[in-house]
Amino acid sequence: MFKHLFKSLKPKASLGEIRALLALAQQRQKAGEPRAAIAAYRKALEAGAPAAEAHLQLGALHAGLSEYDAAVEELNRSIELRPDNADALCMLGTVMSDLRRFDDAARLFERSLALKPDLSEGHFNLGLAHFERARFDDAAASFAHCVELNRGAPWDAARRADLSHEPLPRFTPKDMAVNTIKLRHDCEQLEYLLQLGRLPDRYRPVLDDYRALFRELGDIDIETVVPFDAARHRLVAATYKRPFHIAEVSAPAEPIINPQLDFRGIEQRYLGAEPNAIFVDSLLTPPALEALRRFCLESTIWNAIKPGYLGAYFYDGFCSPLLLRLAWELREAFPAVFRGQPLQTMWGYKCDCSLPGLAVHADAAAVNVNFWITDDSANLDPQSGGLLVYPQQAPEDWGFAKYNHDPGPILRYLESTGGEPIRVPYRANRAVIFDSDLFHATDRPRFRGGYLNRRINITLLYGLRLA
Repeated sequence: MFKHLFKSLKPKASLGEIRALLALAQQRQKAGEPRAAIAAYRKALEAGAPAAEAHLQLGALHAGLSEYDAAVEELNRSIELRPDNADALCMLGTVMSDLRRFDDAARLFERSLALKPDLSEGHFNLGLAHFERARFDDAAASFAHCVELNRGAPWDAARRADLSHEPLPRFTPKDMAVNTIKLRHDCEQLEYLLQLGRLPDRYRPVLDDYRALFRELGDIDIETVVPFDAARHRLVAATYKRPFHIAEVSAPAEPIINPQLDFRGIEQRYLGAEPNAIFVDSLLTPPALEALRRFCLESTIWNAIKPGYLGAYFYDGFCSPLLLRLAWELREAFPAVFRGQPLQTMWGYKCDCSLPGLAVHADAAAVNVNFWITDDSANLDPQSGGLLVYPQQAPEDWGFAKYNHDPGPILRYLESTGGEPIRVPYRANRAVIFDSDLFHATDRPRFRGGYLNRRINITLLYGLRLA
C-alpha cells in the first residue's frame, strides 16, 4: 500500500530498510500484536516512511486498543497530510462512533463518501451512526447501499424471470469459488424456495446446474474451496452469492422481545454472574421468531464459506427492518447489561448437520448476544449443541487476529490458566448473553439432516472489548 508514495520522499534510510520496517509493522498488525506493530510503524516513520499512510495505520491500531486520544491525534495528522484520504476520514468516523459522538461520526462518513462514493464500509458505518440516532429509515438506506456495492441490488420479479440475459457478476475469484458445504446448502435452499413457490419453475434448471457442479466436486475436504468454470455452469455463475431472493419479512407491530421476561431479574443475574455469562429462554415472541426463521431460511445471503458452516454478515445482506428492531429493543430491554453501548455488528451462521461450528475465539465487543432459532426437533442431543463459554478473557495485549482467528495460542493459553467452560445446551429461542471478551466456542452440534434442520445461530455485538 506504500509503494506509490516513495517516489516523492527523501528518506532518512534506504528504501529497502523502510520497506523492511513497514513489512514488519504489517506482519505484526496481521498477527494480532498491536503494540509491536505500533513500535514498528514508529520506527518506519522515523526512517522516512510515507507519513499519511503510517499515521492512518497507527490511528487504527490505537483505536483497536481503545486509546482514543492517540487514535484521534494520529488520524488527524494523516488527514492534514492528505485531506482527500477517504479511508482516514472513515476511520476517524469510527473512532467518533466509539466515543458515542454520532453526529460528528456521521459528518465524517459523509465527507469520506463524498470523496469515495463506492466505499462500502463508509456506507455501513454511516448506517450505524444513523441507527444510534434512531434514524432507522436512513440507517436502512445506508445498509442497503453497502450491500448493493458488495452484492448488487436485490432482484425483483422481473429480473428473476429471465436469467438468459443476466450478465455474469464481476466478483473476485474468491467470491466465485465453491465448496461442498456451500453447494449442498444452496441446492437445498433452491429446492425449498421452489417448493414454496417463492421462485418460478424456470429456476429448476438453475437447481440442476447447482446439483451438477456439486457432483463434480466429489468427496473433497470440507475446508477445500475451489474455483468453478463459469462458462460451463452459467446458471450457477449468474446466481451464485447474489440476492436473487430476499424474504420480504415485516417486523411485527407488537414487541419483538418477549414482554413476559423478568427483565430486572435477568439483569441482576448477569451483573452477579462470575464471569458475566447467563442464558435466557423464550427471548423472542412467537411471531418474531417465526419471521426471523423465514428471513434466514429464504434469503440468499449465506455467502461466507467457513469450515463446516456458512455465515451471513450485517454488511453483506444480514440486515432487515426486523433485525434492526431486534437490535434496538434488546438494548432497551436490558439497560443495566448494555449500558447504552452502541451496536457494532450482527451476523447469522448455519451449521451443516453434525459438522463442527466455530472454534474457540473471543469477539471485539463488550456484550455478546448469541441465540438460536432452529426448532428443537432438529437437535439429536439436547445436552449439547449450544455454546461453551470459558472463564478466561482474551489478554488485553492480544490483537483481533490473535484472539479471534488463531486457536493454537488460545488453546495453549486456556490450558495454562485452567478452568472448565460453562456448557449451555442448545434450545430454540434461547439466548446466551455474556462478556464478549470471554473465549467461547460452538459445542459441537448433532442435528438431523435436511434443510429445515440446519442449526442457525444469530449474534449481536455491542460496545468495545477494552472500552
